[in-house]
Amino acid sequence: MRVAPGAIQMLEEAVHLLRRAPRTALVCHVLGTTPFALALLLFWNDVNNPHTSDATVGRESLVLALLLVWMSCWRAVFAGRLRRQLSASADTLWTWRRTWNLVAGQAFLGATKLAVLPLALLTVFGFSWTVAFYRSATSLADRADLDPMQLIARARHVAGFDRRQSWLLLPIIGFLWLLVTANLGLALALLPQLIHTLTGYESQFSRSGGYYIFTPLFLWATLAISWMIFDPFIQAVYCLRGFYAESVTTGEDIRAGLRMLTSAAAILLVLLPIHAFANVPPQQLQDAVRQTMQSSEYDWRLPARSEVPTGVPWLVRVTERLIDGLKSIFHAIGKAIDAFFDWLRKLFEIAGAPGTGALPKSALHWSLYVLIALVLFLAGWIAWRRRWFQRARPKPAAPALQAVRLDAEDLTADRLPEDGWLELAARSIAEGNFRFALRAYYLANLAWLGRHEFLTIHPGKTNREYELELRRRARGFAEARQQFAANIAAFERAWYGQHAVSAEDAAEFRERTESTKSTLAAPQGAVA
Repeated sequence: MRVAPGAIQMLEEAVHLLRRAPRTALVCHVLGTTPFALALLLFWNDVNNPHTSDATVGRESLVLALLLVWMSCWRAVFAGRLRRQLSASADTLWTWRRTWNLVAGQAFLGATKLAVLPLALLTVFGFSWTVAFYRSATSLADRADLDPMQLIARARHVAGFDRRQSWLLLPIIGFLWLLVTANLGLALALLPQLIHTLTGYESQFSRSGGYYIFTPLFLWATLAISWMIFDPFIQAVYCLRGFYAESVTTGEDIRAGLRMLTSAAAILLVLLPIHAFANVPPQQLQDAVRQTMQSSEYDWRLPARSEVPTGVPWLVRVTERLIDGLKSIFHAIGKAIDAFFDWLRKLFEIAGAPGTGALPKSALHWSLYVLIALVLFLAGWIAWRRRWFQRARPKPAAPALQAVRLDAEDLTADRLPEDGWLELAARSIAEGNFRFALRAYYLANLAWLGRHEFLTIHPGKTNREYELELRRRARGFAEARQQFAANIAAFERAWYGQHAVSAEDAAEFRERTESTKSTLAAPQGAVA
């Protein structure tokens, strides 16, 4: 897994991503943004016209709202193709469910963005996260496995990745967009005079001089065109952020590299003339190998030449003598240790040792009895001290329930046993915080599944990965898998989607948890 690059490198990779993007992806972006930009300019012109009726403004407002959904959907398709280009994966088949999830999610997010982004800009602190959230939701919107609530939850997770980088990207992107807008405005201002100079064509713009530059419509047109040109680059940057953020837990960048290697290997096998290698004569092949082995690259196989060094400096000679002396000392110490162990073996020999299979004719040497007694005494003393220390040492207390905060982002199910989570859930219900109770019940369920080896608890796993793991390990328990999936959906709606949780929701969640446990603990069925 690669480390996420810095802000400047992220912008450079976004440029390369757009250069490699197929033309159909850019066509999707143009197809979505052009009608909305033209309709927005027309609406602005009609609103500032005093002769426009209220009915016309109402109809144009409705058309503008529909075109906003249209634009959001096509931008999501464009961003999805960029993401599949990063992951080197093929596009999936469009179904009615996938289309409905795309339209519903982009209609909701496109409407809320118009109110949330200005508020976030006023508060300043949450602006970078808000921009990253909506851009990440756009890049994830065309996935077939995400409904609108799961899309919002996944976009929230991706938006929180490396917030320092997110803050560094915003001023750089803003400065680049300002440069593009200024250059475009200058080009549009000079364009009528340039056409008149080169072709002699006289238009209303060239006759008005610089008057039309100071009209609001010129400013809005410049902003709209610069936004259409620069928006694909911004979306490419946040597609890369989302790709790196998800690769931290899923390793998608490694999978993309393997897919590219597999494709390259397949192409290479197709293009290589394999039959040409089969027609090489054996003698020619042996001559080529022999000639290669005789090259200078394989001189390391030859024995080193024994040359007597001449003119060796005195410092080198002294160092070599010191090393030889140290080797002699270590060799003498090793011989002394061997002699000592030989003396011990002779000391503890059995006097008058009989032949093989016969009983000893005399008792063991007295020093051997002393040694056995010392060994037994030492073993008994170590055992007694170990037992005494175990009694005297205070037992490590279980993690205090007060130290566990249910709103912590890094909370995992292995922090507490199942009873601890259930106690926290009961406290949360007593306090009226059913959202925290739902999370405590979910963690208790994970702790029970982990203790019974249906799941492996790991801080890097997502809820979707837990669901897939239970599906593999409990294939014979379809009802339990459905209940666990329902609990995951309810938990993500409440925790990531800010769905209101009532006491009845918490009770139903607890009932599904107990039903899952009883189903998996039943003797019938087979766990895969």
